[in-house]
Formats: sequence, structure tokens, C-alpha cells
Amino acid sequence: MTTEDLAAKAVRIEKKLLDEVRLRRKMLTDISERLTRLETEQAAMGTIVSKVFKRVVHLEPDLHAVMRTLRLDHTVLPYPQRLMAQRYRLLSQNEEDGITLALLDEIGATNQRFVEIGSGLSGGNSACLASELGWTGLMVDGDPGHMTQVRRRFPGVTAVAAWITRENINELIADAGLAGEVDLLSIDLDGNDYWVWEAMTVCSPRIVVIEYNSTFGADRAVTIPYDPKFNRQNHRFCYYGASLAALARLGEKKGYRLVTTEPTGVNAYFLRNDVGPSIPASSPEAAFRLFRRYDVWMKQKQEDVYSYVAKAKLPLIDIE
Repeated sequence: MTTEDLAAKAVRIEKKLLDEVRLRRKMLTDISERLTRLETEQAAMGTIVSKVFKRVVHLEPDLHAVMRTLRLDHTVLPYPQRLMAQRYRLLSQNEEDGITLALLDEIGATNQRFVEIGSGLSGGNSACLASELGWTGLMVDGDPGHMTQVRRRFPGVTAVAAWITRENINELIADAGLAGEVDLLSIDLDGNDYWVWEAMTVCSPRIVVIEYNSTFGADRAVTIPYDPKFNRQNHRFCYYGASLAALARLGEKKGYRLVTTEPTGVNAYFLRNDVGPSIPASSPEAAFRLFRRYDVWMKQKQEDVYSYVAKAKLPLIDIE
């Protein structure tokens, strides 16, 4: 084979190799593009699945509510099960709407007015009353953006953006024209709930719905000390608010009795003592429910809130 033949053969081999390299590169580019498309589709599918999951999560308690209605005769159940068996969610965070309406079925409404302290964007425990029953009242929250939207969502409601303290609570209520009797007061502040309810004197609610901190357990009557600037976001999630027993003792001092909680372990219901005499008081031990998230946290950390508070040197006040 001549030198020219060898050179030609080398050129052919080089060309073949270059063609093979180009082919491999094209295949890799195609694979990369397909992977990118698959990743995009997977992300889009993940968003869809997440939305479906959220809807399904809400459907499960709704289905349970229907089953309770079909299978349980709440009229023969003892209290507080009689009230809890009627729970369901329309606009509330958990299933407070059904319990609120069950109480109203038994005690009736007078002026159909409410005060919602710490309404958030949702309107809180009064959203259903305002939206579905046409009640009027006050919704207060510290986030001005939230309250702008609340005004649009609930046009018949007085929506006020204000940081809520025991010093301004009575003025906020009076300025909204809600001094005197109201049918429902809801307090959800994630902090100074005990102190704000204690300080509130300008109105006399027939029903009080108030958030309690279930990590404190059923037995001890404790609350965080009053701090007008308290912000739960600056603390570990378990340090806020008051125990159910502390709120029950405050209720007794103010002329209210604990009647039930909702089973999630977030909100407690109180009735003014002259209202609904057929509905008995419930002890904190009987009504107490532990929020599932806290139960998981305590199991994982092998730590309860009191050991955490002691280590962090955070103050608690015992309520006598």
C-alpha cells in the first residue's frame, strides 16, 4: 500500500470517527433535551399532585362529618361529645364551624354580632358567620395586607389592622360599635391570648372561642408572661399562649364555663354562665386534646415543652 493510499485511508478513518463523534454528541443532546422535558413535566405533575392532595386532605374530614351525621344521633350523646359529633369545616381552620353552629342551635343568637381578634387572612372562626349567615362584627389582625383582603372578602365586616394588646383591646372593640353583648368572641393571637381576654371588659360575649397551647398538657395552669411585643415567630413553635387549664380558671373568674374543645387540639369553647344552662361545664382534663404535630415533636425530640422552656430559660406564669 502506497503512502497515498495510507493517507487516504487515514482520512476516511478520521472522517468516520468524526461522524461517530457527531452522532454521539447529537444522541447526548437529544437525551439531555428529553431529560429536561421530563424534569419540567415532572415538576408540573408534582404541582398538580400537590393540589390534588390538598383537596383530598380536606375531603377526608368532610366525609367523616357526613358519616357522623348519618350514623350518630347526637341528641342521645353526652356532653361534650354531643357538640364534637356535629363538627365540620366550611371556612374555619379546622372543624370549628360545626361546633359553633351546634352551640347556636341550642342557645340561639341574639344580635348576630361577633368580635374576631386575630382573624388572619381567612376571617378566623367568624368567617362562616359573616359569609354564610350574614352576621356583622369586627375582625382585627396585625397584618395590614391581610386586612385589605379581608375587607374585600367580608364587605359587611369592620376590618381593622392593628397590633392587639391588652392596652388597646377595649378601645378597638368600642370604636367598632361592639360594646355590650355580642354572640361570639374569638381570640387567636398565638401569644397573649390569656392576657387579652383577661383585659377585655367592654363587651360581654355569650360564646368565647379561644386558642390554647396543648403542649402545656391538661393539668398545669400556665401562660407565657405578658409582653405587648410578643411574636411567636421569634420563638420555638411550642412557646406561646396559655394552657387549657389556665384559660378555664380565667373563664371561671370572668363568669364563663368550659364546655368543649374541637378534637384537633387548637381551640376551646366557653359559654357565659347565664347562657345555655342545659349544657354542662367540662373539666380541662376531660376536654383536653393534644395537637398531633406536638405529639410527633415530643416523640421525635424525646422532650416536652417544660424541659425545653427550662433549658432555654424562658419564663412561665402559674395561674392560681
